Amino acid sequence: MNKIIIITGANRGLGKALVDLALKDDNTLIVSLSRSLHEHHEGISSTRLLFFKTDLSEPFSNAFLEQVESSILPDTVLYFFNNASIILPIAKMGSFKDLDIATSIKVNVQYPVNLINALMSRFSTHETVLVNISSGAANNPIPHWSLYGASKAYMNQIYKVLAEENAANNFTFYTIDPGVLDTGMQVQIRKNIFPKQDYFKALKDDDKLMQPEDAALKIFHTINYYE
Repeated sequence: MNKIIIITGANRGLGKALVDLALKDDNTLIVSLSRSLHEHHEGISSTRLLFFKTDLSEPFSNAFLEQVESSILPDTVLYFFNNASIILPIAKMGSFKDLDIATSIKVNVQYPVNLINALMSRFSTHETVLVNISSGAANNPIPHWSLYGASKAYMNQIYKVLAEENAANNFTFYTIDPGVLDTGMQVQIRKNIFPKQDYFKALKDDDKLMQPEDAALKIFHTINYYE
C-alpha cells in the first residue's frame, strides 16, 4: 500500500520522530512543511522526503499540493499530521501584543484549517487520514496559556465536527493528545514564569517526560498505520 504523509513541524520534536518512523516504510512519501529540514534528513531522496520551506505564520499557499497530486496513485492513502504549534507567549491576557495574538492564531488555527480545507477539496476520492496532535491544555485551563489552550480546543472541535460531517466518506479523523513530551516546547515552558512552572520543571527533574520516539510509535498504532 502506498502512503503519502503531509506533516507540519517535521524538523524537530514529535514531528521529527514521526518522520523517522515513516522513513522505515519504503512505500511512504513524506511531505515536510517546516521552516527548516532537520540535519538528519538532509540528503534523503526526494522520492522519500519532499521538503517545502514553510512559515505557518505566513498566508497559506496550496502550491505544494500540485506535487502531491503528481505523486498520488489510485491506491494511495493520504495522511495529514497537524503537528506544528507554538505555545508562546506564555503570559496573562492583557499583556499580549497584537502580533502575539495574530501569530498564535495563524500558526495554531488558521494555517491548519486552510490546509485541511484544501486537502478535503482536492482528495475526496482518496482514503485520507487526518490526525490532530492535541494537548491536555485543550480541556484543562492552565493559567497564562490562554492562546495556546484555546487554539488546541478550537482544533479539537473542528475535528469532531468534520468526523460527524464525513462519517460515510473517505476521510478518517483522529485527535490525539500524546502526553507531555521531552521536546523543545517543554524547554520553553520551563523557562517561562507562570503559576504551574514548578510542576513542569518537576516532570523533567523526575524523568516523567515521554520521549518523542515512543509517542510517535504509539500514534502510528492508534491510527492503524501498519494495517
